[in-house]
Amino acid sequence: MILTNRWALYIGLCLLAVIALSACRPNLGSSTQGWSPAVAGDGVVYVATQQGKLKALVDDGTGVVSIKWIFPLGENNLGGAFNTPLVGEKLIYVAAVDGILYAIDKETGTIGQNGWTATLVQDSENQHLVSGPVIDRKQKTILVGSDDNHLYAVDAKTGAEKWKFMAGDKIWTTPVIANGLVYFGSHDKNVYALELRTGDVNWQHTTGGAIVARPLLWRDMVLIGSYDRKLYALDAKTGTEVWTFDGSNNWFWAGAAANNSLVFAPSMDGHVYALDRGGNLRWDYDAGSPLVADPVIVPRGLVVASREGDVSLIDINTGTLTNEYSDIKPSEILSPLFTPPIPDDALSLTGIQASGGNQQESVFVGAQDGTVYRIQAKSGLIKVWCFDTEEETACK
Repeated sequence: MILTNRWALYIGLCLLAVIALSACRPNLGSSTQGWSPAVAGDGVVYVATQQGKLKALVDDGTGVVSIKWIFPLGENNLGGAFNTPLVGEKLIYVAAVDGILYAIDKETGTIGQNGWTATLVQDSENQHLVSGPVIDRKQKTILVGSDDNHLYAVDAKTGAEKWKFMAGDKIWTTPVIANGLVYFGSHDKNVYALELRTGDVNWQHTTGGAIVARPLLWRDMVLIGSYDRKLYALDAKTGTEVWTFDGSNNWFWAGAAANNSLVFAPSMDGHVYALDRGGNLRWDYDAGSPLVADPVIVPRGLVVASREGDVSLIDINTGTLTNEYSDIKPSEILSPLFTPPIPDDALSLTGIQASGGNQQESVFVGAQDGTVYRIQAKSGLIKVWCFDTEEETACK
């Protein structure tokens, strides 16, 4: 039954993509139970695997990877995960296909005394947690979106529900929190800004299509792409449309990244569009195949990964190719890229950037064959290691 329902979710994902691009392939659903990207911090890489397990991989910085723990043990599984685990100070949070939000002890890989589980989706056979969880540390609140049209707010310490908001359709976007508001999009074509404390609507803006992309807060604007092939820049306080970019030939699945002067928007048409604060196109880069992975800003440029498995390092100022890593073919990259560790304000300020630790200037790429790559972007693109999460060993 779980596999059947995963197929139902997969078919829903494919229908959206097929309409936009005819980009889904038959092996997408059969080879995986989710495409949760890896996220790293403090020398540990966390990845939700195709078998519905969360695995903590120890990265010692030398290219040797070992498993620290696996959750859950035995034959039980999470049913899959379709977005990024959230790494907290002591706990790691995973929104699972089975409709449960898990808070797992980072050291032991168990629920333990400090962890908890919260069953948010009651009809988990047909509806799932799809968006990634995010946290507001001041209010100790975690938010996550669901297939059942709800955005849930739960207590980060106990898992108790604080409030829930019902949109007009599914919520697949991972929310962003800033200035006491929660920003996200829905399949109902709306971008919402809710009051973090209460879940009340502060404003909403209607676009021309379903929204699955993660929003980005940049220069007092909310930037978010839609199925209508437009990237919207909305006033973060009022929701008023500041500008739109409609130069893409397909829709926006992945979230954008930005530095002080430019925003970098990846599209399903295979292009990354660099726009200035007025929404004017400065350059575009053709990656050759659809982009469903969030780009990453590193000191040497912008790293993007195409669905066909090519990882490219692009000059931020000119949009020209600096270096390319293509040995991941033909696995198909569906996971967003992440660089460790992720600052609390990274999503709302400048996209996702590398900083600190022995993993500095590295990106982690999850592929459809169950492999995870750490690729250093300090001097070109160089593979540090590849780990097969199914075989639990280095890639052959």
